[in-house]
Amino acid sequence: MSSATATIPRFLLPQTGSIWRRQIFVRVPTTWTSQLTPLTPVIIRLSSSNSKPATNAQGQRLLAKPERFTPPSHPSALPRKNAPRVYGGDLSAEEKKAQEEKHYPGLPPPPGSKAYKFIHSRWIHVSITLGTLTVLTIWTLVLDFQKNSPFADMLPSTSDFLARPLTSLYMVVEVLRLHEAHKSAQIAEKRKRYVEDVAKRRAYRKAHGLPEEVGLFNQPMARIKTDEEIEEEKRKAAEEKEQQRLQEEEETKRRKDPEVRPLTEEERQEVVKQIKGKWLGIF
Repeated sequence: MSSATATIPRFLLPQTGSIWRRQIFVRVPTTWTSQLTPLTPVIIRLSSSNSKPATNAQGQRLLAKPERFTPPSHPSALPRKNAPRVYGGDLSAEEKKAQEEKHYPGLPPPPGSKAYKFIHSRWIHVSITLGTLTVLTIWTLVLDFQKNSPFADMLPSTSDFLARPLTSLYMVVEVLRLHEAHKSAQIAEKRKRYVEDVAKRRAYRKAHGLPEEVGLFNQPMARIKTDEEIEEEKRKAAEEKEQQRLQEEEETKRRKDPEVRPLTEEERQEVVKQIKGKWLGIF
């Protein structure tokens, strides 16, 4: 029986490796003695070509002259844009679909999955954000109310909310009303004290002959009017409005019913004089 052998072309084999090297043993003499050393292995690489490079007269190596200059940024052979991404041909539609739906570890979920919809859902993110902000706002208001309000001890407990939610909610509303009424009373009392202080200072300056207070650009300072001054201004405004209304009614009545009376002698002479002063009674 004869065995068939196949020869692999050299361009299909790797360019480097131990197959292109041959190990031989030679005797290398030493520098300090003339005796030969034992056999020393030497690795010799067989060249793939026996051709010698071209040289000039001085022995310098010459390079082949290219046909034209092609810079590295503009090579003559550009890579194809639609080069195959995989070896062995393009993927089929079923393979591409299966590849898109497959979940790879360490990568985002594929389109169409529940995790992908959750991550890319805008309304879910908006709901989570607004819900978190709302809870934090309510919690902050509750803590502030419990710290600053004198009616915080009247709020129902958590167990009351769970047992009687409607009654507890009604109690919360009543406590909030009491709190707002208390704040309004404090603000009114503070404003009243300020008005009284301003009135006392004005009376003191008037009693001692001091000038009025002036503000920026030598302008009189704004002051808060008392209730009596406000009522007086309202009464004067109502009187002026009533007087203006009576005058308008009289004017309207006079226009509707003009008074007819004969001209006096002086008025008649004045009219005649005006007519005679005009040319032909026109100009």
